[in-house]
Amino acid sequence: MTEKITPKREKLLANIRIQRFTPTFDRSPYFDNFKVDVETGMTVLEVLRQIKNTQDSSLTFRAFCRSAICGSCTVRVNGNSVLACSTQLMPIIKDFGKGTVTIKPMANLPVIRDLVVDIDPIIEKLAKMHPYLMENRQRIPETLEQESLMSQEELEAFNSLTDCILCGACFSACSSVKADKNYAGPLTIAKAYRFSIDPRDNFRCVRIQASMDQGLWSCVQCRKCIKVCPKDIRPADAIRNMRRIAIDDGIHDTAGSRRAKAYTDDVEKFGQVNKPMLPVIVNGTKGWTAIEAAEAYLESKGIEPTRQVCTLPGQDSAAKIYAEVRKIETQDKEKKDCD
Repeated sequence: MTEKITPKREKLLANIRIQRFTPTFDRSPYFDNFKVDVETGMTVLEVLRQIKNTQDSSLTFRAFCRSAICGSCTVRVNGNSVLACSTQLMPIIKDFGKGTVTIKPMANLPVIRDLVVDIDPIIEKLAKMHPYLMENRQRIPETLEQESLMSQEELEAFNSLTDCILCGACFSACSSVKADKNYAGPLTIAKAYRFSIDPRDNFRCVRIQASMDQGLWSCVQCRKCIKVCPKDIRPADAIRNMRRIAIDDGIHDTAGSRRAKAYTDDVEKFGQVNKPMLPVIVNGTKGWTAIEAAEAYLESKGIEPTRQVCTLPGQDSAAKIYAEVRKIETQDKEKKDCD
């Protein structure tokens, strides 16, 4: 007979530190502290509701479905963007080893009040990506009596991306969004990629250009968006793939595409990136200004600059790998052309 497992339930008094801010009344954000008895299984949203119901009815936050579907309850807990409705508080308290938890609104978006932010900037950026199917008449039947069929491989290419709930956690965590307000952000480009590789769509080139206009190459691949995504969408991978199809479609004359080509060519040739000359390769003659400034700085510190790159051990192996990859790519292309 299987022994019944009784989970261990704990309870502790925690200090919940919440950022408060009403732009029309407050000069700057401030924090309020609330003492709450946190029990095993309590989510961040439950704690917020308890505080609102028993301690401060003016506390403002968003929450609708309570099932990790609507994405409206995203907040930052101890600096990490999370869904309040699906994030338990006890493990966070134990991981940090402190009895205090800090809750803030999403970053990179204007605060409306307390933990509620204005998501219009995300929606506006997303709208420019045309996040909907534009019919590919070769794949979509003319009558409703027929189905638009696709292979399992075609579906798997974008299926996981359809799980995105537009919660904005990745947008909040993105360093590039913080540095460049014109950058579209992870979820926006990931959504553009999702539709661009859908075989039923015929708007790929327009979305690629829209992604380029909104900073496709601004992403630094820090992978923060992957860490915080509650649905494991992996936006950084989608951005990288969007860059790949842009290059595959012949968009080579951009700083980002030139950098990508320089990286692959240099690793094949030297076993490493030719960093001394990278600014010129990427930005043309304008890059000499950066090179000369770097050399002047090194000389001021008594270091002799060099524009040569040393070939690292193992370069022959790297060249063989590149040759094999090109062979596979050629075979795949020939197979696709035959199909």
